[in-house]
Amino acid sequence: MNDKTRDNIIATIRDCIPEKENLTNFLSDTLNIGRESAYRRVRGEINFTFDEVIKLSQTLGFSIDNIIGIKKNENALFNIHMLKDMDYIDIYVNKMIEYGAMFRSMSEKTETKARISANTLPYFFHIGYKSLSRFRIFKWLYQNQKLPPNHKFVDFILPIKVLEAHEIFHKDIQTIKNITFIMDSNVFRTVAKDIVYFYKRGLLSESDVDTLKAELHDIINKIEKMATSGFSPNNAKLDMYISAVDFEASYLHFEFGDHQFSQVRIFSISAIDSFNVSLCKIQKEWIESLKRYSVLISESGEMQRFEYMNKQREIIDRISK
Repeated sequence: MNDKTRDNIIATIRDCIPEKENLTNFLSDTLNIGRESAYRRVRGEINFTFDEVIKLSQTLGFSIDNIIGIKKNENALFNIHMLKDMDYIDIYVNKMIEYGAMFRSMSEKTETKARISANTLPYFFHIGYKSLSRFRIFKWLYQNQKLPPNHKFVDFILPIKVLEAHEIFHKDIQTIKNITFIMDSNVFRTVAKDIVYFYKRGLLSESDVDTLKAELHDIINKIEKMATSGFSPNNAKLDMYISAVDFEASYLHFEFGDHQFSQVRIFSISAIDSFNVSLCKIQKEWIESLKRYSVLISESGEMQRFEYMNKQREIIDRISK
């Protein structure tokens, strides 16, 4: 959500509520959030989630199209997060909470479907692993010069608010009931290269590498088990594919009833988000088109599945050797 959109939302709410009513109290009561969370939204420190905007528009009767300034056939609206001059950890935590709340809220109302095409390990998979999720943030902060050049991974401690956000998000994504997941050959190779680089830089120890490798092996085992059964641990239907071509980026399309959400992964941990109907339709069709170059390995393609998983295990085993 850009600053102009957020300001438009706040201005519209002020126009719709009685003049004597406190804006913070109204948001707290309407959105069922704490006063401090409501106040941070008013100050622009936290963005409104998509579900919150919908609830406010239904309660106050304003048009979302008018708020964001989008009309039919006009340009798509993008949200590029984590690029502002704010604390990186706060931005990250806010996005985790926002995404999780959207998944949870929409999944409670209607059937949900996620489509993912990945050229690296999606956060959906490693968010539940302490070392891998910590390493992902470590690399991101190091690359953006938010850590000293020789800051070792063992000394990098995630704040409690990050760990809590990960735990909540991991539960929220379990509400997705239908998943299409297409992997290219680089899903584990990119993570392996990152580990090797930081190991050679002396920022990862042998023990760190062993822990990361063990978690990666556990993820592969779980992915293979899911592909064999065609279902995730929370009983979501899973269609898993192996692509014969490499992807230039990782894409996500999320569908819930009449609403859609699309995301393109950029800058390591950042993303471009959009709820624009036309853009989401294009992204959905793009991900679906990748099946033409792919082999279905969930509940089928046993030989291809066996070869692919063993190849990923070999890539991980070669780390640090």
